[in-house]
Amino acid sequence: MRKLITGLALTTAAAAVAAVTTAPAQAAEAAHPRHQHLHAWTLLNYRGPGPLPNERFTAQVDARTTTGHDARGHATVQHVFPDKAAVRAEIAVDCLVTGADGAVTVTGPIESLHFTVPAGQEEPKPAPSTWHPETGLTFYPADASGEQRVGWAGADALDYSAPARGAKCRATAPDSWVFRGGYTLRG
Repeated sequence: MRKLITGLALTTAAAAVAAVTTAPAQAAEAAHPRHQHLHAWTLLNYRGPGPLPNERFTAQVDARTTTGHDARGHATVQHVFPDKAAVRAEIAVDCLVTGADGAVTVTGPIESLHFTVPAGQEEPKPAPSTWHPETGLTFYPADASGEQRVGWAGADALDYSAPARGAKCRATAPDSWVFRGGYTLRG
């Protein structure tokens, strides 16, 4: 009986020491997240799962955290419409953050906006040199039915006075389905 009590006491003491040494390490990791690298390429549909006939809506990201959630990298979101008109936003990544639900968010201001206009159509006005609204992409893990979703907080390319739809380090609700591609987060 004495050996059993001594064994329980040693086990309890070892567990207490482990808890005391692990708690500061976990707190330190939460305060200073490890460096992460996100690589993503997705073909999306904003209407539902499956292909988007005659349209091509893509998101591509290559970003790394630098300090905490601050990040550097580049993202491109492009939408090609049925008439072959296209708009492409080039984004300078400024934040990379992971949520408790496993979602991964990147945000950043639009560096430049490019339009492709079919012959005979008028090209939209170019963005003012001071127009750099914050945007964001959130990549969600697959749900119970295996569907992956992406949230996109874009910008109004036809009204440069409209407020930004994204905010630095803020997740965006899922509004599109991934039907090709995906993302990899390392760190």
